[in-house]
Amino acid sequence: MSVPGVGRAATASTRALAGALTLLALAASGEAALPAPPFTLDVTPSGIAAGESVVVRITPTGGAGAFDLYLMWALAPEAAFLGPDGVWAPRPVAFRAGVAAGGAPISARWTPNPPGEIPLALVVVPTGGDPMDRFAWAFRPVLTPLSVRVAASPVPVPWRVLAPLAIGTLLACAFVLREGRPFLG
Repeated sequence: MSVPGVGRAATASTRALAGALTLLALAASGEAALPAPPFTLDVTPSGIAAGESVVVRITPTGGAGAFDLYLMWALAPEAAFLGPDGVWAPRPVAFRAGVAAGGAPISARWTPNPPGEIPLALVVVPTGGDPMDRFAWAFRPVLTPLSVRVAASPVPVPWRVLAPLAIGTLLACAFVLREGRPFLG
């Protein structure tokens, strides 16, 4: 079947999209086969206004070994990692490095930005591992949604500008009505 106005480039992009969706499905099924990590991720509250803070809490669930913990912006075309300072980085930056699976909970206050939906993923890799190499993951990521609403600020009415304009308009209308009587009939 041929669609008018659609050339070979569109067909190639359709094939590329189908290939990307297939790879995504395979990756998702591979991640589902991975065991749960020895850590949980909790962000409270899960919905805030821009400029407000949340508490990020990573709780060990037990086990042995030391791991590097990465907080990533999930489901994005480009990688973004949340550093320990609360700033997004385009390269892998461990949120915490060398954390024992049986250690104490980690809690940090963070002011998320930019506004919008932020799907956070906790990626747990062995110490020194590469979080970008999905085939090296030993655990599936923990996903936690976060919603940051744009803070609505009231717009002040500029009365100092509008009042003189309104008075001038009323005076002009009165002048036209008074002086324009011969033309109005």
